[in-house]
Amino acid sequence: MCFHFEVEQQVNGAFLNFFGFNGTAGVWRIKALEESGGWLERTTVEDMDIAVRAHLNGWKFIFLNDVKVLLCYYQPISIASIASVNIVW
Repeated sequence: MCFHFEVEQQVNGAFLNFFGFNGTAGVWRIKALEESGGWLERTTVEDMDIAVRAHLNGWKFIFLNDVKVLLCYYQPISIASIASVNIVW
């Protein structure tokens, strides 16, 4: 997985080539989502599905490996609340 992020996505991002969006910490322009038909739940790989459709609509992707974000950590209040989130995912 390290190769995937450190080489494949960074190189493709640098040259504005297509690379698969894998849903983790990605940021999208709303216009790109709208013009590409939106986030569809008809597939088990929604992230790759929207990435392919956006690419086919002319949108370009970049990969930023050095982004720093302030993490607001949410701590579940009970085991039951953790279980309910896991059911959704």
